[in-house]
Amino acid sequence: MTLRFIGLMSLACLGTLSACRGSGHGSAAPLASPSQPLSSCNQVSAAVSSLDLGARIKLRIVSVEAVAGTGSVPAHCHVIGAINDRTGRVDNKSYAIKFRLRMPVNWNGRFFMEGGGGSNGVLGTSATSGNYGNIWGGQTTTALSMGYSVIATDSGHDNAVDSDPNASGASAFGMDNEARIDFGYRSYELVTRVGKAIVTRYYARVPDKSYFVGCSEGGREAALMAERFPDSYDGIVVGDPGISLPYSASYAPYLIQTFGPLAVAQGKVDATGTPLLNKTFTDGDLQLVATGVLAACDRLDGLQDGIVNNVKACTDAVVMPELRKLQCTGAKDASCLTGGQIDAMHAAMQGPKTSRGKQLYSATPWDPGIGGMNGSTFNGRFRAWWLGSYAAATNNAIKITLSTPQHAMVWRTPPVPLTADRYLNFEANFNIDATEDLINATTSIYIESAKSFGMANSVDLKAFASRGGKMLIFHGMADSSFSAYDTMNWYDGINRDQGGKAAAFAKLFLIPGMNHCSGGPATDAFDIFTPLVKWVEQGVAPAAIRASASNPGYFGVASRTRPLCPYPTYAAYQGSGDINSADSFVCSAP
Repeated sequence: MTLRFIGLMSLACLGTLSACRGSGHGSAAPLASPSQPLSSCNQVSAAVSSLDLGARIKLRIVSVEAVAGTGSVPAHCHVIGAINDRTGRVDNKSYAIKFRLRMPVNWNGRFFMEGGGGSNGVLGTSATSGNYGNIWGGQTTTALSMGYSVIATDSGHDNAVDSDPNASGASAFGMDNEARIDFGYRSYELVTRVGKAIVTRYYARVPDKSYFVGCSEGGREAALMAERFPDSYDGIVVGDPGISLPYSASYAPYLIQTFGPLAVAQGKVDATGTPLLNKTFTDGDLQLVATGVLAACDRLDGLQDGIVNNVKACTDAVVMPELRKLQCTGAKDASCLTGGQIDAMHAAMQGPKTSRGKQLYSATPWDPGIGGMNGSTFNGRFRAWWLGSYAAATNNAIKITLSTPQHAMVWRTPPVPLTADRYLNFEANFNIDATEDLINATTSIYIESAKSFGMANSVDLKAFASRGGKMLIFHGMADSSFSAYDTMNWYDGINRDQGGKAAAFAKLFLIPGMNHCSGGPATDAFDIFTPLVKWVEQGVAPAAIRASASNPGYFGVASRTRPLCPYPTYAAYQGSGDINSADSFVCSAP
């Protein structure tokens, strides 16, 4: 069966947060199994009240419900709880780490946590997909329907309670030091501990194996579990992760400061003179960019098929001459790009740098998915993050609507409360050279820096590897939220730290053409969870993962299958056979 899923501080770390930034291995003693399982869901509240969770965890059960099985949702016990209710020191708002736990009647003995999305603040369903609709892999089977006990968390703040339109909306929790740290890392470990304790009491059995799966923000959470809390999960899926979020947040001002002048030069401004980033490129213009990338790089993997598999060979030096061929020689029309458009796109792809040329965050790969017009939702498309919908009358790029409030409130110290009408102006005037100082800053209130609580890119995963943990990583090459190059660099670092043997416990799969967690001209439908379970429980590592196109017919992509190959290999055509069948390809070294 296939699975659709989206994409932890020890108890001792609750008091001394900064001391736990390193390995964070402080795992509690192994759970003890009670002698008898609970006879009904109605007994959960009373049974949980007697659990010894330690003095630093205050657990409140919000609701318990016995859910009858319907369709693909099996009969299960549905628990909503809250950990460590409190009032914010600065903003006087109510906070708690909420969680949703579903325990199926026919349990398979395994524990599963789904990662969050965006800035969290919403409880995942624990039954369908993760927060904010982070849908990837084109799968339809859920962990719950497969018999897993499944848990999700809002990461310590509630958008229905803690959002403030005068303080950057859903990122208003950034005013509270504890909420920042809960979002950064602490909540996921606490929820894991509490969830496993409830599951163990309910079934009178310790989970045999535990899995964490996430994409985007959930991918960052997945990575930090292996880094900070290596004993918590046996298998982890890390999808399109924001492992360098304090740095990647600088992409928002960088893009606004890159595309804003282009909009002004084009006369694409609103009645107040505000540049409209979304009008700088039409959908057709972005597809012209994608055409240039294909002309430069499609053949480099041995087959011209609309997919750039040899991703390392698709460099600036190869792509830019092809884009220059598309430059208008006369008036701009639908068949060409202006020199200003080409220059702005080239600069944007380089990633944010200081005025002295220091790279703050990775460049973005050239990939035909730049034309990405067909994500499962608009949010899945390439242009959605950088530019926004061309048809919109105002700026609606996700780098403005989501990334900017996070940048102002969470990924810097001190936070800067904004109203939505100030987002673009804030980034347009942001001094990118100040990024390092702001993400490293602390105060008497904000005692842990954004860099300390937000980064999840440590290459030292020896503790996770040595206890037998297994990790599968994937990233779309046309992801405009987080750069696949950042993930590739992270994996290269892990491999160096492991003496070239990282593949013994961790593998990275790049998906050419795929946008953020899904979509694009890609074979983006795949099951990465089943191979992970097989690796963890049977010791069989995946040699490749079979994928298919979820959007056949788009931009020349046929109804086809491809092998997703473990990095640094890529899918190469064998020279004969059906070019739309994975069986005609082998994983080849670059």
